[in-house]
Amino acid sequence: MSFFEEQLILHASPVISKLKASNMFSIPIEQAPVVKDDFCMYCKLLSEKGLKMRFLYCKGGKVNVFIYDSKKLWDILSDKKVQLFLEKYGYPCQSNLEDMVKFLRQRICSQSGFPHEIGFFLGYPTEDVFQFICENGKNYKMCGCWKVYTDEKKAAHLFEAYEKIRITFLSMAKSGIPVKKIISAA
Repeated sequence: MSFFEEQLILHASPVISKLKASNMFSIPIEQAPVVKDDFCMYCKLLSEKGLKMRFLYCKGGKVNVFIYDSKKLWDILSDKKVQLFLEKYGYPCQSNLEDMVKFLRQRICSQSGFPHEIGFFLGYPTEDVFQFICENGKNYKMCGCWKVYTDEKKAAHLFEAYEKIRITFLSMAKSGIPVKKIISAA
């Protein structure tokens, strides 16, 4: 299992298995030339499953990879409340998903930190993203893959499901099953 394949399994298993709309992970910049071939090959394999993978941006010595299910992500971003919020920051909500991802890239590159709306793009529950913004990241009920402000029980169930699929995929890969086969069968 290559370095890139391990990162893909650790961070993208919930997306590959269709449990989550999207996720993001980073690769040290010095690894970028090494992972290029794997990245290209997995982009093609994932596209056959209706998933897209993009180098989102390069910052702070890291290249960030964004993997997403176009349909699931568009369903989140086309919510009226989400669109009204995103339009305030200039997102082209009446355009298409690719244009919105490009605009997110511009927003990330123009700021020192992450814009809070990234939570929508990462598939976090809409109300948790809004509450995170209102509460400045404080006063949350629990913290896992994101800070939970609303439905703790549902979030705990999702966190558990995400971890279970990660462990399953990683165990399969460590037992010798090629990552390509794991992804194809998911």
